Amino acid sequence: MATVSPTPLSTILRTVWEDLGELSVRLRSQSIIGLSVVVVFEIIGSVPAVSGNRLLSEAFGLMSTIALLPFEIAIYRLLILDEATAGYRFEVSTVRFQRMLGWTVVLWALANIPIYLPDAVIPSEGAAAVSSIALIVIGIAVMVRLSILLPAIAVDAPGASVANVLADTRGHAWFIVKAYLAIVAPFVLIVLSAALLAWLAGASEILGRSGRVNPAASAFFGALGFLVVTAFMIVSARLFMRIGDRVKGGAQSPGE
Repeated sequence: MATVSPTPLSTILRTVWEDLGELSVRLRSQSIIGLSVVVVFEIIGSVPAVSGNRLLSEAFGLMSTIALLPFEIAIYRLLILDEATAGYRFEVSTVRFQRMLGWTVVLWALANIPIYLPDAVIPSEGAAAVSSIALIVIGIAVMVRLSILLPAIAVDAPGASVANVLADTRGHAWFIVKAYLAIVAPFVLIVLSAALLAWLAGASEILGRSGRVNPAASAFFGALGFLVVTAFMIVSARLFMRIGDRVKGGAQSPGE
């Protein structure tokens, strides 16, 4: 197993910032469309009829994720292959898009279903809470180990299989987690700062009746969420380039 030298958080942040700048130039139209898609879904999702229905709300979240697939594929192909994709195309007839769609749904399920599953099958609130935490931890662990699968599929890597991805990410869990945390932290600070400034300015109207977020706030959080998701995609692409070996076809996983 190849070793990965420690990477300072400042280096990770600088890399993501530079990549965001490149995306804004070389994938400008796709970025605008992707941002618009996320903001629109976020605004619709804040409507009481949607936000008050757990199933419908989660369905909108999944649809928003799927709607970003052309943008996600374009990011991976630009950063890894230096290929600037033209247009915002849902190439559903291609194996690449079909695999991206299937695994996106699987990863979405791993991230969301564990939160609700125990409440539906375990009568005890305490036991349900413990089970939820355990399932969430397991889900995060699985997603960390599969972090370079989508980039591998998007660039048609020869070894884009679960076995090879697991082999490449073995022993790098903390490195992967650190990379994603380095991206999340600044956005958390932005949200907290915005909330504090709104409170100091007396802008309590940012929340509508019954605590529901109004459209303006939804647009803000949608735009912020789009930046977070884009940053995560950049990190996944860079992780693929950094630790991906078998997925690139450079080696075979044990037993193959």
